[in-house]
Amino acid sequence: MIASKFAFRSPKDVEEAVRLYREFQGEAVYLSGGTDLVPRMKLGLEKPKAVIDLKRIASLTTVEDQGDWIRIGALARIFDIKQNNLVRQYFPALEASLEATSCESLQMRGTIGGNLLQNSRCLFYNQSEFWRRSKGFCLKMGGESCNAVPGAKTCFANYCSDNAPALRTLSAEVELSGPDEVRRLDLEELYTNKADKPFSLQPGEILTAIFVPKKKSDGGYKKLRVRGAVDYPLLGVAFSSVERTGKLAVGAIGPKPYVVEMKQPFQDTIGKAVKAVLKQVRPVGNTVVDPDYRKRMVSVLAARLVNKVMEGAK
Repeated sequence: MIASKFAFRSPKDVEEAVRLYREFQGEAVYLSGGTDLVPRMKLGLEKPKAVIDLKRIASLTTVEDQGDWIRIGALARIFDIKQNNLVRQYFPALEASLEATSCESLQMRGTIGGNLLQNSRCLFYNQSEFWRRSKGFCLKMGGESCNAVPGAKTCFANYCSDNAPALRTLSAEVELSGPDEVRRLDLEELYTNKADKPFSLQPGEILTAIFVPKKKSDGGYKKLRVRGAVDYPLLGVAFSSVERTGKLAVGAIGPKPYVVEMKQPFQDTIGKAVKAVLKQVRPVGNTVVDPDYRKRMVSVLAARLVNKVMEGAK
């Protein structure tokens, strides 16, 4: 599989990157690590006129202590972040999610911003163009209905970020730089809750940084996958306890991570939290495992994770 022809640009700063996006009249994509974008281009899921490589922008690669917040540049590599002392000291759920992301060779290339902005996935979508044309285009490709749930007018693709659930439990915020303004918003506001167009980004906006409150936490992350290395999550569960308040986040089973607050003692409220999540999710047959199995594993992974975190905290 070979990607279509495109122009390649490598700006030195965010302002130049945004200007280049405008020059190509919006028919351009931003490249960070490329572990999600490049395979999509080879499958014909993306056919941009230009690829704007952000890797020369040094300000997007650092992790900084800013007093009440830890700022993580969107182009900081996953491998580097998981070894950062600030992340290890304050955010064990994030560290665990970084460790669970693919394999070390891809962690050395993949970025946290790319992990957050990866497109939603589905067995009926992430296929070759020949396969998709033969099957018939789904909603996410401009078709009339969902191929995973025949006749459905809603897309059921899964948002498979490992890092997003962990960051949601830590009350993270994101910074977006675009043609008109720089804005900062809660990570939850990044999502549209629509799997065919999962992000609320404005045309030309760049995710430049993630801000996490500098508060010590106990936490962790568990992931359901077939293979132990390179697989995207079939289900991801994160939990963090900060100042006696817990948050449970469930991802890879819909268009965004679903979050529920928990009160101490956390072990006694797991069931209630899981029920609240399950009311929001609807797994379908668009992965390599049975949807009912994925749904049942939410409570299993949540119980294992919360109990493990609380035992470690004691």
